[in-house]
Amino acid sequence: MPKPPSSEEAEEEEKQEVSREPAGPGDNGGGRGREEEDRVLNIETGSAQQQLQQKLDRKVGKARIKKTRLKKLSKKNVKKEPKEKIPFSERLLRLALKWTRVPARFLYQKLPSIREDLLRSNMSISAEGLIAISLFVSILLVPVVFLGIALLERAGFLIAVPFIPLVILVPVATAIALPKISAGSRAQALDNELPYLIGYITTLAGGGISPFVTLKRVAKSDKIFPASAKEARRILLDIEVLGLDPVSALEKAARFNPNKTFSDFIGGYVAVLKTGGNAVSYLESKLKDTFNYREIKVRSTANFLESMAEAYIISTVVMGIAFTVLFATQNLMSPSVQSVDPTQIILFSGLLVPVISLIFIVVINSAQIKEPFTYNLPYYIFLACTPIAVIFFFFGPISWAPYYKLGVGLALTSAPAAVVNELYKRRKRAVESKLSNFLRDISEIRKTGLAPEKTIEQLADRKYGALTKHVKKISVQLSWGTPIRVVLQDFSASVKSWVTRAMTFLLLEVVDVGGGSPKMFINLADFTEKNAQLEKERRSSIRPYIIIPYIGAIMVVITTAMMVYFVSAPNLSAAGVNSSQYLASPTVVAQATNILLTASFFQAWIMGMVAGKMGEDSVADGFKHSTYLILISLAVALVSKLFITF
Repeated sequence: MPKPPSSEEAEEEEKQEVSREPAGPGDNGGGRGREEEDRVLNIETGSAQQQLQQKLDRKVGKARIKKTRLKKLSKKNVKKEPKEKIPFSERLLRLALKWTRVPARFLYQKLPSIREDLLRSNMSISAEGLIAISLFVSILLVPVVFLGIALLERAGFLIAVPFIPLVILVPVATAIALPKISAGSRAQALDNELPYLIGYITTLAGGGISPFVTLKRVAKSDKIFPASAKEARRILLDIEVLGLDPVSALEKAARFNPNKTFSDFIGGYVAVLKTGGNAVSYLESKLKDTFNYREIKVRSTANFLESMAEAYIISTVVMGIAFTVLFATQNLMSPSVQSVDPTQIILFSGLLVPVISLIFIVVINSAQIKEPFTYNLPYYIFLACTPIAVIFFFFGPISWAPYYKLGVGLALTSAPAAVVNELYKRRKRAVESKLSNFLRDISEIRKTGLAPEKTIEQLADRKYGALTKHVKKISVQLSWGTPIRVVLQDFSASVKSWVTRAMTFLLLEVVDVGGGSPKMFINLADFTEKNAQLEKERRSSIRPYIIIPYIGAIMVVITTAMMVYFVSAPNLSAAGVNSSQYLASPTVVAQATNILLTASFFQAWIMGMVAGKMGEDSVADGFKHSTYLILISLAVALVSKLFITF
């Protein structure tokens, strides 16, 4: 018989049967319910993830669209960075070196002096580069030369054909001569400032300023000493960029400076610094030597102007009279002449005389002592009034002769500029003439121990001519507590005189570095007085040469009037000569007379410009002389008309 199950086994079997029974519809604990629940959960989770992914996709899409729009807007709004612009000179140099490097290097080896000439000049280019550019320009001129030869052969000027190829050599010759010309210009600019520069350095040295600090101060004084400031910047470049010590930089400047006086001055200054000598004593002695040299140069300039005046008279007046006689003989002494050809006289008076005058002005300008800055207002007024002469000549009163219309038009052109320039010169000289007295009075009152500001206030009631109003204005500003530097700078800006500005600049440095000691003011007064005396001597030595263009212009007008007078019909008839046999018709005589007098008026006007440059150092001063010469020519023509019927 089977053994009955125990109670534990019975319980186990019962559990297994219960687990095998299917779950009812409401039974959540069964296996089918879990599967359904998992399926529903998976569906819900998938849809949620899908919705979330869609939202993310929409956001990413919007972000991409926004980013694209921002990029487009940024491209529109953001400006492109400009490309680095290469100067035309540098591009030309690169192109020239590309095509002519080998011959340029060969010529550079054959012309070793051109490098030193460039170091002495104001040109910032290498010797090889300069030669390369000249050779490149010569190559460009080759087609022009062939074209010129063809045109001359067609025109029949075979004698000029062999000279045309020489045009190719002009750029190379110019490249060789240009550094020397630039060096001469650099030397002349320094020569004009040298006395004031040495006075300035002496003032700084007397106040205990070191040479390096002096160089920095000079480099910043380009409004007063432009050429000297440029030289100081060159020396500072060697010190601060190339690493030279101040003494070596000064030695280099002395070696490669084209101005001999400046080079000797720097060389001596370096020697004093090396040996530990008295720099102030050396500078004071050098200042005296500079004034002596300037006096010698004034006298040599006067002798040079004498030679130039004689050459100008020969080239304009004598040739002018010769052309007048030749023109009158060809047109007045020939009854077969039906009309006058003015080509020759127009080419001489309208082209040759202005060109000769311009050449003489340039040559005289290279020899004269000039101030670094000029008063340009008269030139602007002259250019503005230039159309008056043209308008008056072509549209003036019909009843006037052409030379009267030209004369009045030229006078109206130059007279306004002459008036402005003359007023400026008078004010300038009036201020400069009293400047030394003002500085000497400051030095005398400074001995009492008063401060420089109080010293100037004490001088407010004294009379200094045109300088008095400026002294009173300075005194009032100082009494209000305005700093003396500001007051003197305002005074310098209000006075249109370079000499006064330079002296004011030195006065300011005296007060700034040395406290304005009486000795410094005395030295400054002596310096100003010597400069004024030298300027007066210079003007008196060259003033006689103003008369020479006057004589020449008057001779041309009088010669023309006399030629017309002696060939006129009444005089020939009185001499028993048949005027119809030897004299042109009255119409031709009147036409030739108009042409001759018109040319002589214009020639006299041009010669007035040269007179101003010779006698008063400036073409602006020539406006006055041109106006005077036109008025004299008009007076001579009016007086001559009393005896001759033009």
